[in-house]
Amino acid sequence: MTKPFGARTKSNQPQVDMVKSDQRAGWLSRFSLDKRRQIPPQTIPALDFDASVAPVAQSGGKTPWSMITFFLLVVLPALLSVLYFTLIASDQYIAEARFAVRSLADDGDDTDVGGNLFTMRAASQDSYVVTSFIHSSEILERLDGKIDYRAIFESPSADFWSRLDPDASREEFLEYWANHVTAYIDGPSSIVTLTVRTFHPEDSVRLASAILEESEKLVNELTIRAREDLLESYQQEVNRTTLQYREALADLNKLQKQTGFLSPVDEATQTGTLLTGLLAQAMELDSRIFVLRQSNGAEGPNYQQLLNARDSLTEQIADLRQRLAGTGDTALTNLITEYSEVETNRIIAEKLFETARENYDQAFAAALRKALYLTVFIDPSLPEESFYPRRFVSPLLLSLGFFVLWSLLSLVWASVEDHRL
Repeated sequence: MTKPFGARTKSNQPQVDMVKSDQRAGWLSRFSLDKRRQIPPQTIPALDFDASVAPVAQSGGKTPWSMITFFLLVVLPALLSVLYFTLIASDQYIAEARFAVRSLADDGDDTDVGGNLFTMRAASQDSYVVTSFIHSSEILERLDGKIDYRAIFESPSADFWSRLDPDASREEFLEYWANHVTAYIDGPSSIVTLTVRTFHPEDSVRLASAILEESEKLVNELTIRAREDLLESYQQEVNRTTLQYREALADLNKLQKQTGFLSPVDEATQTGTLLTGLLAQAMELDSRIFVLRQSNGAEGPNYQQLLNARDSLTEQIADLRQRLAGTGDTALTNLITEYSEVETNRIIAEKLFETARENYDQAFAAALRKALYLTVFIDPSLPEESFYPRRFVSPLLLSLGFFVLWSLLSLVWASVEDHRL
């Protein structure tokens, strides 16, 4: 029995709907994991459907969005990158220098408790200070007037994308500087590797040398500042004890001028020695006078001379005793008390001064041992060829990145279309 024209069978209806759904899905339907894609292509033309459906299936040409997006997101950027890196990109030359920030204390042997020599040494904080200085705006201020670093990176011979914009702000230039001037620290050895990348070999060497010079000045400034901070308290103590010692010496000098002799103690000793001699002479005269009196010689001239000599000795002895232990201010006993106080102050001030000076000398020696200095063991040399840009590796990596980006976007879009079906 023949079926009327345009009639649809139940067996053909699901296949027609499948075709329509494939047409609606577009080019992204290829990413669908639906089992309906496993239908062999030859079964679709065998379907028996009416003329109203046939034109839809025959005219359902798919737009090649995958090829279009692949060309726009992968092929075209890859071609542009190859064109730029091979024909447009300017050569960039690298000058490299290596140095270390050390101190005299680092030159000694570093041993552990067991006496084993340390073979690894952590990077010192001073090395990080220098690298931070190289990447900061402080070095730009110090280089002003010494080298025209902006003109180096604004070279007209460089391509548009590589050179620095003449209207770039200071912050923008600092970011540009960080990309072309780098300082890397090797942790175990504390060795700093400085690399400078410019458009001319001579500029790379000049700029690297200027950076090393300013870094060395910074290290010297850090050393002087640390030394001054360390010795400031010791220097103040030395100044205080010096002033105290000078005041004690001035008091002693004033006392010596008032008394007329250097030391009352020595003067008292000499006076006591002289008094002892006079007392011995007086005793001798008394003996002779006593003998003359016993021998009835008191009427003779010799006796009178002895009496006169005895009276003179008595006066001298009295004067010496008054000078030694009198009640006046000029008595040696009073002067000795005052002198002892002044001399004690002088001795204490002298000892304090010597101690402060010794502490200062020890602190100064310790500061010298900790003094920093920058050792450059690889000077920047003139590069003979450029390593940047990498004309083969860079386009290859960019092309790979574009392809990965396109693949991710395609998978995301396919997932979205799959959930819409």
